[in-house]
Amino acid sequence: MASVDSTQSPVLNLLFGALLPGTTINLTAVDWNSLAGANLNLNALITQLNGGVEVSDPSQVLNTAISLGTLRAAMVAVLQADNQTVAANILNALPLGVAGATGSIRLGDLLQIALPTGSLTTVRLNVLDLLTGSVQLYNFSNVLTTPTPITVNTAALGLTGVANVRLWLQVVERPVYTCGPLGSAFHSSAIRVKLDLDLAQGLNVAALTGLLNNLNVLGLVKVSNANISASVLHLQVYADIARAEGTISAVNLVGNAVTLQARPGLVNLYVGQISDATFFNRSLVLTESALTPATLTSLNVTVRVTTLLNIPVADVSVPLAVSIRGFATATPGLQSASFTGPYPQTRTLSAGTVSAATMVSTLVNSLNIQVTSGNPTVTLLGALPLPLPVADLVNTLVSTLLQPIRTAVNTLVTPVLTALLGGVVDNLLGLLGIRIGQAVFTVEGVTQACAATLQLVKELQPSSDTGRFNLAINYNGSVVGSAANVGNNGATAAVVTVAGGTYAMAETAAAGTVLERYASTWQCANQDGTVVSFGTGNSFTLQAPAVTATPVALVCRIVNRTRQADLSITKTDGSGSYTPGGAATYTLVVSNGGPDAVTAAVVNDTLPNGATLSAAWTCSASAGSACAVASGGAVGGNSISVGVDLLNGGSATISVPVVFSSNPAAY
Repeated sequence: MASVDSTQSPVLNLLFGALLPGTTINLTAVDWNSLAGANLNLNALITQLNGGVEVSDPSQVLNTAISLGTLRAAMVAVLQADNQTVAANILNALPLGVAGATGSIRLGDLLQIALPTGSLTTVRLNVLDLLTGSVQLYNFSNVLTTPTPITVNTAALGLTGVANVRLWLQVVERPVYTCGPLGSAFHSSAIRVKLDLDLAQGLNVAALTGLLNNLNVLGLVKVSNANISASVLHLQVYADIARAEGTISAVNLVGNAVTLQARPGLVNLYVGQISDATFFNRSLVLTESALTPATLTSLNVTVRVTTLLNIPVADVSVPLAVSIRGFATATPGLQSASFTGPYPQTRTLSAGTVSAATMVSTLVNSLNIQVTSGNPTVTLLGALPLPLPVADLVNTLVSTLLQPIRTAVNTLVTPVLTALLGGVVDNLLGLLGIRIGQAVFTVEGVTQACAATLQLVKELQPSSDTGRFNLAINYNGSVVGSAANVGNNGATAAVVTVAGGTYAMAETAAAGTVLERYASTWQCANQDGTVVSFGTGNSFTLQAPAVTATPVALVCRIVNRTRQADLSITKTDGSGSYTPGGAATYTLVVSNGGPDAVTAAVVNDTLPNGATLSAAWTCSASAGSACAVASGGAVGGNSISVGVDLLNGGSATISVPVVFSSNPAAY
C-alpha cells in the first residue's frame, strides 16, 4: 500500500485484531501511513535476525522459528539504523507480543528467497507489506481451530442498516513472497471470512398484514383481524477467497523490467448456513453442497376466520420461518502484467466483469427464500360447527406472503450485502493484496544473482604439439559439456553450474595420441584470473560456487607438456682389470635428472665377450621410483633388459654378477 486513508485505518485495525486473537490495535491513518511509507533492506533484516552476523545462505536464518515480537524487534532495529525513527516507534508500539500472539513463525514460509545474501543488498521490502504478510503467516501457523470472532464497530466503518456485527477471519493458505529467478512462483494468502449480523430494519409487517385481511380461502371462509409479528432479520454471510497467484515470466536486468503471469483468486460468496467445522477446516475445499438454508426471521401470523357472511368461526395462530440460501462464484483468468522501474511498483489485475458489485448482484439474484409453517394453533369461537380447512388456510397464508416477503427481503438485503461485501470484506481483503475479482501485485525491485559458468580448455606445451584429446565435464553421472579431438586451446562450451554441485572433468587421448608422452597439470581460475583450485593429473573434480550478485566465469585448463627428462647411466665393476677365470659384479646406475618423471624407460645392456652371468641380475630403485622386475637373467646369459620408472631425481641400480672365461679365445 502506498498510503492509507482515514476510511482504511479502522479496517486495518479490524484486520489485525481478527488475525491476532486477543490483540486490540487502534492506530490512526497517520500511524499506518508511517508504516506504509517505510521500506527496509532485506539483507540488513536477515543480518539483524542473525544477531548482526551476515550469512552466506539466508535459509539459515529464515527457517528458524521466531515470534512476531522477535521479528518486530529486528525490523525496528533496521529502521532505526536507517533513520526511519517514526516508523520504528510506531512499529515498536504494536502489541505483537501479547498473550494471544505468543506462537512462532518461520519467516522462510513467507519469504521464498532463491538468491544469495549478497544480491539482497539492493532489495527493500515495504514495512506494511512485510508486517501484514507475517501476521497472515502467524494466523495460518497458530490459529488451528475455529477463530475467535470480533465485534465490528459499525459506526467507525460507516455501516448503516446493520447491527450486532461479528466477524471471523482465518488464513487457510499462507502467502508467499518470492525473491528469485525466472519461473519463480508467488501467491497471496487464501482467506475465509464469516459475518454474523442483524439488520437494523425489519420486514414491513403492516404491508404484509394488509395482504391478509379479507383473504378468501377456497370460497368457504375468509380472513380478518390479521396481525403479524416478526423477529429481527439475522444474516450469516461467508466469503471464501482462494489465493491470487503468479509466476515471474520475464526479467530484463538491463531494461529494469519484469513481466508477471498472474491471476486473482477464485471467489465464492454464500448466504445461509455453513458449519464452522466445515468452513474453517483448511483441508476442505468448499462447495455449494456445504451450504444449507438459514433462518432469516421468524413470523407469527394470527388471523380470525369468518364465514363469507362475517360470522366468526375461529382464531388461528401460525408460526412461519423465513429461510434464505444463496451462492455466487467467479473464476478469474490468467493475465500478463509488465513492470518497469523505478521500484517498488504495483499493478492491480482485475478479473474482467468480476467485482464486488457484480458478485453481490449475482448473489442476490441467486437467493432462494422460502417460507415454511409450524404447527398452527386454532381457537374455535363456537358460532357455527363448521369443518375448518386449517391446512388450506395455512397454505393460502404462505402462498400469499411468499412473494411479497421475497421482494421485501431482496430490498432489505441487497444494500446490506453491498455494504458488507463491498465496503468491509473487499476493503479488508484489499489490505492483504487481494480483492473480490482483483489482485494487487508488487515488484519490490530487480537484483542480479548469477550462477557460475564452467568451461574446460586444453592447453599444449609447446603449442605446436600435434596431440589430440577428448574433453568432458560430468555432473551427476551425465556429460554436460564435451569437446572431441581437439588440440591446443580446444574447449568445451561454457556450462551453467548448479550452486554447490560437484563437477568431474577429464581428458582422454584421441586416436594417435599417447597420454604417457605428457606431464599433465590442471588449474581453475575465475574471470579475474584468481586461481581457485589446481593439481596434477588428467582428471579432477570441482565444486561449483554459490550463486553470487556478480557474474562468475570459471575456466579450467588441463595443461599437457611434452615430457622432458635427462637420463644418464653409469657402469663399473669397481676394478681396472679382470682376470680370465675370475669373477666380478658390474653395477649399472640409471639416473633421471628431470624435470619430468620417466615411465617404462628400458635399460638394455650386453656383457662384453668372455663374460657371462654367474647368477640372476637384480634391480632396486630409490624411493618413489621402481624397477619393472626385481631380478632376471640366468647363469650363462650375456644380456640385461629391465624397465624402470624414475621420478625427477630418481635412480635405479642394477647389480650384474659375472664370471670371465678362462679360454683366451673367448675374448
